[in-house]
Amino acid sequence: MLPIGLLMREHRLIERMIKLMKVELGRIGEKKEVDSNFIDIVIDFLRTYADRCHHGKEEDILFRDLAKKNMSVDHNRIMQELIQEHIYARNTVGNLEKAKESHSKGDVEALNDILKLMKDLVELYSKHIEKEDKRFFFPCMEYFTKQEQESMVQEFLDFDRRMIHEKYEKIVDEIEKVQYKSFSKWKCVVCGYIYDPERGDPENGIPPGIPFEDLPENWVCPTCGATKKDFEKVE
Repeated sequence: MLPIGLLMREHRLIERMIKLMKVELGRIGEKKEVDSNFIDIVIDFLRTYADRCHHGKEEDILFRDLAKKNMSVDHNRIMQELIQEHIYARNTVGNLEKAKESHSKGDVEALNDILKLMKDLVELYSKHIEKEDKRFFFPCMEYFTKQEQESMVQEFLDFDRRMIHEKYEKIVDEIEKVQYKSFSKWKCVVCGYIYDPERGDPENGIPPGIPFEDLPENWVCPTCGATKKDFEKVE
């Protein structure tokens, strides 16, 4: 396996957490309520798994070794951008923690800060991962010999022994079970339209993450206008 294979595997778990954050953003926007426990989990995941574990391997090993190579101007520019994005992510997670604490102390205005910071992190990580996967990781491997790549893989594995991948995989698994347990799709018996909670009905003000059961009673099928009573659960 290439060293970047281990990093890209971690990207997939981070993307799963980002997806959960998107769903929670929809719920917060709809209910105007903050699940402090979920925010705490997000902060711990991003701070420990995404930053110390994932970004740690990038900065302390991959970027360190790349800095010793005669990199192209473009690749060096991207690496510097990635480092700055890591710093921005750390600061944003810190601000999210402060906003959560303010909200728990009764500052209702902090809810908007939580929404903004969560959205910033979702957007940042989505673009950051795409940049690394599609524009940086594979080209940067060309700077290393096969022996250097194998040595880097071993150093990655040694680094990971200080972290616990399984812990954070389990955390994401458990949140997915809770968030998606009532995420059944519902079908309009009149026209066949399918309401998918993961997509919501943005055109009519329903963001992703809203279960069918939680839709307003006056919500109607966006295709034919049938009421909620005209929907049946898709098995």
